Amino acid sequence: MVHLFLIWYFVLGFLLGNGVPHFTFGAAGKVFRSPFGQRSSPRTNVLWGLSNFIGATIIVAGLVALNLYSMYSLVAMMAGFWLMMLMFGTGIKRFLNEGEQKPAPAPA
Repeated sequence: MVHLFLIWYFVLGFLLGNGVPHFTFGAAGKVFRSPFGQRSSPRTNVLWGLSNFIGATIIVAGLVALNLYSMYSLVAMMAGFWLMMLMFGTGIKRFLNEGEQKPAPAPA
């Protein structure tokens, strides 16, 4: 039997993982990237994080209502979550260093 619904659990984990940094940075009042790759206000990031959480909640409600889960559901969800955390962890240093200007070399 094909478990295509596990893709939805992967998407669920991805949404939860994406919502965490946006909501956290926004709630802390810090500027962070928006979904479109630009620096955004804390309010925009809080709203984006909440929209990710709401989307994840809707997916869970649909999957549970349709009785679509198996013993691999948690594995698929965690794979999506940890993939997003890995992407965030490897990209955050580059984002935080964008604001720093390297000093120009002295003329010879």
